[in-house]
Amino acid sequence: MASPTPTNFAMRLTAFGAPLTKVELPVPEASAGTVIVRNLATSLTSYMHLILDGKLPQHNLQLPVIPNPPCVGRIHAVGPDAVRLQPGDLVYIQPMVQARDDPYTKIVQGHICGTTDGAYRLWEEWKEGAFQQYTKVPLENCILLNEDRLCGELGYSPAVLQSIANYAVSAGAIIEAAKLKPAETIIIGPSSGMFSGLAVEIALAVGGNVIALGRSESKLAAMKQRIGGDPGRLKYVVMTGDDETDYGAIMQATPGGIGAEVYNDWTPEGNTGAF
Repeated sequence: MASPTPTNFAMRLTAFGAPLTKVELPVPEASAGTVIVRNLATSLTSYMHLILDGKLPQHNLQLPVIPNPPCVGRIHAVGPDAVRLQPGDLVYIQPMVQARDDPYTKIVQGHICGTTDGAYRLWEEWKEGAFQQYTKVPLENCILLNEDRLCGELGYSPAVLQSIANYAVSAGAIIEAAKLKPAETIIIGPSSGMFSGLAVEIALAVGGNVIALGRSESKLAAMKQRIGGDPGRLKYVVMTGDDETDYGAIMQATPGGIGAEVYNDWTPEGNTGAF
């Protein structure tokens, strides 16, 4: 008996501020340079409602669209030029799609369109995101995960592995941009948000000394207790809004009181006060 044709239910955004519409679509077919992934888990940002309401114009979503970037899935089909990936593989999908003939033209699949003519063309081909059962993604964006190790030995589920996407954002700031090295000191502020909190974890994993800034001592103390590890490498400073007081407290928290090599700023847009 032939296997039943899989369904591909999706949630489509047709107008900003309107409810998502449930639609049934054909399962995409894999062509050269593409992979069809069955979505298992994706990350939802805390500001997702602002995107769907059209209140973040910098995302420049072009409607209609199946929103949200793909993240962790299982390969359903591969194109004829795939030489390593195969159906059944567990993969992490890098959501940033780069034009193959222009490295400066990029979009984030289902999430950020861009504003150039090239970005609009790229969007039309790769706009559909993770709010569907099956998504077409670029072959080069699929990163094979060691399922035996991650899921079998370490016990991670796809729902946990989807956090790779959030850690990647913070790692870009700490490792790629700042190039933080072991024993260097980094000041991270504010540090109680999703990406900034992960930046604290990554900086510690790299071997740095972290001074975490924030206005809520209870949140900072809870973060320090949750992360654990060497208490000497993670300190926090409660910001008061007084420049001289805060400066003195930050300097005192740094090793030897001599300051830091890196400042990682996660200040929300439009903020004018202390962290």
